[in-house]
Amino acid sequence: MRYIKLLVAALILSLSTYSVSAQTDYKWKKYYMEAGILGGGSYYLGDANKIPFNYMLPTGGLFLKYKFDGRWEAKLQSTVGQAGIGEINGVMRNTTFLDFALLAEFNFFNYASMRLEPGSSRVTPYIFAGLGMSLFNKESAPIVPFGLGMKWYIADRLNLGLYWSTQKVIYNDNFDLIDNPLKLKKGFWINNDWYSTLAVYFSVNFWEVCPTCIDGRGNKKRGR
Repeated sequence: MRYIKLLVAALILSLSTYSVSAQTDYKWKKYYMEAGILGGGSYYLGDANKIPFNYMLPTGGLFLKYKFDGRWEAKLQSTVGQAGIGEINGVMRNTTFLDFALLAEFNFFNYASMRLEPGSSRVTPYIFAGLGMSLFNKESAPIVPFGLGMKWYIADRLNLGLYWSTQKVIYNDNFDLIDNPLKLKKGFWINNDWYSTLAVYFSVNFWEVCPTCIDGRGNKKRGR
């Protein structure tokens, strides 16, 4: 766990050295799409565990994005992994999950835009939220994923990022293999099961925005 925290701190520090105001002479192209892979760890919070980042286990995934502009992106993502539950009746348990989510991302800076565009930056913090479905313990349940991260445009087609997400499991209280221990009336939010992921990702941009579709300030023209 100590090594994960050190890795995260080092990545955040390296990204923070790229100031928004310190623009370089990059002349990258603009793209509509982005595809990538991710890897990290997941953990669970609920009836059996109350400590964040406790019992983290490996997680991986894939995603595909559509870039509306430098601020807004839509992402289809799938992750698979394990989340450590903790000790139940003297036995250490974990849950294997596979989830799918449709997410909306908002970049705080005009990310990966041409340098003449207002607020253009090679690095930006971002937030995201969406809806999805998770499969676990031979069951399925809707999830509400949301989180935050940092992303860095390291080359014309390449991105590197770090994010933390949490998934609220709804209409199901069996992610931790302890189904409704308090005997509550179940509903949309009435259960204690959440699982979170801390991951880094690497992605590639494709489907270039044609030069004739961009105006003098790097903005997409209507009608493409």
